[in-house]
Amino acid sequence: MRSYLTKPYLIGGVIILVLIALYASTLSPLAPRREVGTASRGKIVEEVFMTGIVRAAEQVSLSFERGGSLRSLLFPVGTLVERGTIIATLENDSEQAAVAESKALVAIAKTNLEKINEGTRAEEIRLKEAEARKAEVSLENSKRKTFSVLADAYGAAEESLSRYANPLFLDDDTAAPRLTYGAGTQEAYDAEAKRQSAGASVKTIQKILQTESESGGALTETVKNLRVVQDLFITLGLTLREGTALDSATLADYRSRVTSARSALASAISSVQTQESALKDGAAELERVTRALELARAKATRETVAGAEHELAQAEAKLQGIIASLEKTLLRAPFRGQISSTHADVGETVQGGEVIMEFLGTGGFILEANVPEADIAKIEKGAPAEVTLDAYGEEVIFHARVTLIEPASREIEGVPTYKTTLVFEKRDAALSPQIELRSGLTANITMKKVLKENALLIPSRALSTEGEGLFVTKILQSGATEKVLVETGNRSGNREIEILKGLQEGDRILIPAVE
Repeated sequence: MRSYLTKPYLIGGVIILVLIALYASTLSPLAPRREVGTASRGKIVEEVFMTGIVRAAEQVSLSFERGGSLRSLLFPVGTLVERGTIIATLENDSEQAAVAESKALVAIAKTNLEKINEGTRAEEIRLKEAEARKAEVSLENSKRKTFSVLADAYGAAEESLSRYANPLFLDDDTAAPRLTYGAGTQEAYDAEAKRQSAGASVKTIQKILQTESESGGALTETVKNLRVVQDLFITLGLTLREGTALDSATLADYRSRVTSARSALASAISSVQTQESALKDGAAELERVTRALELARAKATRETVAGAEHELAQAEAKLQGIIASLEKTLLRAPFRGQISSTHADVGETVQGGEVIMEFLGTGGFILEANVPEADIAKIEKGAPAEVTLDAYGEEVIFHARVTLIEPASREIEGVPTYKTTLVFEKRDAALSPQIELRSGLTANITMKKVLKENALLIPSRALSTEGEGLFVTKILQSGATEKVLVETGNRSGNREIEILKGLQEGDRILIPAVE
């Protein structure tokens, strides 16, 4: 009977002990596990981490040299075009017309030079002789017409005074003509003085008509005197304003006379000026055809050939200048590449120098990174680097090399930095074809520099600080441990550190576990 009762008590006791052990384990954490490391020889590597951006090796922002209305964007974004291809234009109808005209002038100059070098044919000389005779006859006819033009001018001036002006004056042909109204006003004094001057001018025109009726100078002098008479009637018009003592009928009559005289004088002046221009044009034409005839008859001299060559060079230079103006309305691809983006629409007015598109070349990609001053001494031109791109994750590694470190710094968020350029090295054949470099991708760049070969290294976590000294827990051959004072050197990345004194290669050490 006692044996049956004892067994349940034993089982219950075991269960209670297990529960107590489990409870105790929750109250007292296990001591942290320690790792065992070994002091070994290796390289001290300094690492620099930075972030950069993938850029096309050839990348430019394009703009027109001058402003204008955007006529066309000839290719959509992403199109591959060759160097020199026109990719956008401004409105340029006037420039194209000027180029066509200038090309025609160059062709004329070339033909002229060829003719001079070949000499003039007999039939061409006869044609130029006929042109000279025609110009001479035309000029003579114009000269004979001069007399009638001057006579008409004199008639208009004389009639203006006798018929239209004299009824408004007393003693009109004397040295002191007096206006019949408005006495005492400034306008009246001016009109009386100008009446005397107008009478003298009419007499001068009469004298010109009698003595030098075919000269160009006679026409010029006649216009001058006609304007003196015309000025009289302008002043008379000022005297015939409202408020004069004249009755309405007389006022209307005088105004009509003044208006008629001014109209007749204006017509006479126009006729004389037209005749004067005809004489000048006729003389110039005669001189031109005469000179052309002389050149046709004469053999080409060295000076003549040189002159024709100079005219051709001038025409060609002008053509080049106009073509340059036309080119300012055209936007060409600076190298083989593709349009990455546009910033303007057709029909929009753009300013000179305003960026309208971004253009990427096909010459590969580069990396650009801004290295802070604290790290700039750790990198050098030609140094290799490992690169990962956020777009493809840390598993896809590219290789690059530093090609440029700009000497001048630039501040970014108050920190001096140096723009550093890296180029991608040959693509790893193991990379998937779907992994492509694109401008604008974010890159994580790691650069490693070997500071020392064959250095004695231990994990950095094995160090502990006591007072001002650094210690390492060394495992003795017996299995016991002792703290050893060590002297450290350079760090190799964030994981290892060089030991200068206190340990030897092969020594085993304890590495505290990370809690």
